[in-house]
Amino acid sequence: MKYQCLIVDDEPVAQQILEKYINQIEALHLIAKCSNAFEAMNILHQEKVDILFLDIKMPSLSGIEMLKTIQNQPKVILTTAFSEFAVESYEYGVIDYLLKPIAFERFLKTVNKILLPQNIDFNNGKADEKLTIQPTFIFFKANKKIFKYYLVDILFIEGSGNYIKVHTQNDKPLMVLDKLTDLLEKLPPRQFLRVHKSFIINISHIIKIEGNVLFIRDREIPISNTFRKDLDEVIQRNLRL
Repeated sequence: MKYQCLIVDDEPVAQQILEKYINQIEALHLIAKCSNAFEAMNILHQEKVDILFLDIKMPSLSGIEMLKTIQNQPKVILTTAFSEFAVESYEYGVIDYLLKPIAFERFLKTVNKILLPQNIDFNNGKADEKLTIQPTFIFFKANKKIFKYYLVDILFIEGSGNYIKVHTQNDKPLMVLDKLTDLLEKLPPRQFLRVHKSFIINISHIIKIEGNVLFIRDREIPISNTFRKDLDEVIQRNLRL
């Protein structure tokens, strides 16, 4: 599924930056760019729009004023050079706001709130509950490109200083500027586990464990005493005699 995106901004440079970012993400598709709210409303009446990137300060009709007129509002991400509008913007159910100049990392973090929802609220007729939805893929930025990896295909991740190496089932390892500690926070804990200061492993790909070494395919991965307890707990939860 691709999310249909619409950019509404009266600054050509801002349009170009957002278009560039959208084109780097496989799950997004840009259907149009508009320089004012009136053009945008015509498109919203004619096309299905999933994500609306909306500038706040525009001539004639501002982004906030436009939001007040939209029925069946898509997911809205506001863009602005003025941080003082942030609090007001959340009153209209927006996903997030991006402060210009927009960095790609900030853009990706905001878009992932839509692409990788962490939870949804639903009513079962008795009480409100929360259902946790685990992400199925993750994006990595390397070599000035964006790579989408399905989590099930990741075998393990190897750390070295400020870089990590992502080992998968099918591709050559990908070198990424990131730290294991930061990456671990983005991965589902039921699927990925840190077993050494230099290794995060996908639990489902463990073949066997011998002493302080585990095997994933033909690779031997050390298990440090620091993380041994976490691994043992996973084994005990799933052990079948």
